Amino acid sequence: MWSMWSSAWSSALTVSSAISAATSTPTSVATTAASSSSPCTATRTTAYSPFSYTVETSTRYATPVPSPLVLTTTYAPPFSEASSLLPTGLTYTSYSLNRSLTTLQDGEYGQGAYARLWKPLRYNTTVPFTTTVSPTPLASSELRAPPPLYTACPQSADECLDCYKLPTDFIWGVAGSAFQIEGGLMESGRGPSQLDTFGSLPNKEGYANAVVADMNYYLYKQDLARLAAVGIPYYSFSISWTRIVPFGTPGSPINQPGLDHYEDLINTCIEYGITPIVTISHDDAPLNLTYVDPQFPEAFLYYAQQVMSRFGNVVSHWVTLNEPNINFGIDYYAVPNILMGHAKVYHWYKEELKGTGLITLKFANNLAVPLDSMNPEDTVAALRYQDFILGIIGNPIFLGQQYPSNVLNTPNINLTALTDEELAYINGTADFWAFDPYTAGFATSPPGGIDSCAADMNNTLWPSCVFTTNVQQDGWLNGQASFAYAYIAPQYVRQQLGYVWNVFKPSGVLIAEFGFNPFYEFAETVVAQRYDLQRTLYYQWFLRETLKSIYLDGVNVIGALAWSFLDNDEFTSYYEQYGLQHVNRTNGEFTRSFKRSMFDYVDFFHQFVEG
Repeated sequence: MWSMWSSAWSSALTVSSAISAATSTPTSVATTAASSSSPCTATRTTAYSPFSYTVETSTRYATPVPSPLVLTTTYAPPFSEASSLLPTGLTYTSYSLNRSLTTLQDGEYGQGAYARLWKPLRYNTTVPFTTTVSPTPLASSELRAPPPLYTACPQSADECLDCYKLPTDFIWGVAGSAFQIEGGLMESGRGPSQLDTFGSLPNKEGYANAVVADMNYYLYKQDLARLAAVGIPYYSFSISWTRIVPFGTPGSPINQPGLDHYEDLINTCIEYGITPIVTISHDDAPLNLTYVDPQFPEAFLYYAQQVMSRFGNVVSHWVTLNEPNINFGIDYYAVPNILMGHAKVYHWYKEELKGTGLITLKFANNLAVPLDSMNPEDTVAALRYQDFILGIIGNPIFLGQQYPSNVLNTPNINLTALTDEELAYINGTADFWAFDPYTAGFATSPPGGIDSCAADMNNTLWPSCVFTTNVQQDGWLNGQASFAYAYIAPQYVRQQLGYVWNVFKPSGVLIAEFGFNPFYEFAETVVAQRYDLQRTLYYQWFLRETLKSIYLDGVNVIGALAWSFLDNDEFTSYYEQYGLQHVNRTNGEFTRSFKRSMFDYVDFFHQFVEG
């Protein structure tokens, strides 16, 4: 192969020399005026000229965020004062998992009881190291930006977005969640969570588990150093509920190593100039506590009090629950528990702790638009879909209104209308709207119609009874498909943002997650994975449409957080890669590498944020 390439290259040089010699003097060949019907009056001239190579690339480096982060205000009293607001008689302890102690009877919350917590779950993976890794400075070679992204600007200045700018306080950065990145499920006294069943033995043999994940629990300092070096100003992460309250129940012991870990994580954010955004629970409720449990609101409050009193003075933005609107299945009687758990935390933070930060909860929503915009039944189906996925929780919190009638009137839905007292307590318990609008799709009625489906609990589409698809009426996909449900479909971003803005009327809208996982990216070479053009295009086009939503539609978008800051455990799979960084899972060190999308993502905000 080399001899063939060498021969071809030699021939090319010979031809190039001949051409150069033959064209040493420019020669005009033709001049053609533009057509009179064309809006362009320029003329076209063809000519020969001396050929020479030009350098098309130049070395450019990322700009780090200023550090440390200077806090000009505090958002709650320091823990020395806030601790007086916590329940009395708290026990702070630390646990160490020893599976041989399951028969030890040393009290309701002793080491034996802790070992019994883990008895149902076993794994075929162990962590490769168990101490926090000190950060090291990034080599300049890691911070070299990729070749510039080619963009052909349309003739319209509005389409070029030259005059659109985001405010200096726009929240932009990256996101991750504890279960998906930390690893060390059984380390440092952490208790088992609902999510830990993913990949556990014996029923999940062959599935990835989160015992290792990205080892962020021990590599968080290096991860933050990397984010700061590349210029990321905000980091949204979640705290593991069972690292703080291993047993999950009110009155049970608080795990001191868990508190110490997240305190150091937050302090490290500040040290590197990164603003932390904290999610209190990202789907990881304790193993024996679900949304349907009547004890959920009080248990959630008990846990939230520990972290908000400890870190409330330096955290400006809190998310109580991640995507609870899709995480209760068909157990609709869980919805009041979700609403009350969230509301209790909100009221405690604002009224007892006197916190001045902002609180919300995070919705999942891939917008449903009518499959046939001219068919009224498809519009009905799209609106019904939105009622089930957003209205059921959005109505009480943002509008002070009852559950949507579409939901309440569905036969056998097992959901009771909220009382006036409950509505009054829940209403207004979110300071802004946060959601994860990865993509959009189409909605239409199922065969036989919505009413027929709603009356049949055995119908696979019950209770929403809406058929969704990403195939347009004309047979085309609505955009480039990913390896899961995300699509590059920027044409629907403005409608996605416009729907929540105009229906729920929040003070502001945070895009709390958005991202793209290219098809079979994991199977490519590492150098090809790092040149992730599809992901870059997803972010660039999504964000450009967001700018239009702000300027042309009047939507107050306050921020955007990319999912995810590195490839992670997407609930039993390392093949669903949403990351802006690649993770080496074979060298024992879990080395991270920036992808081009990380540089392009940062470049977008450097271009469009004021100042």
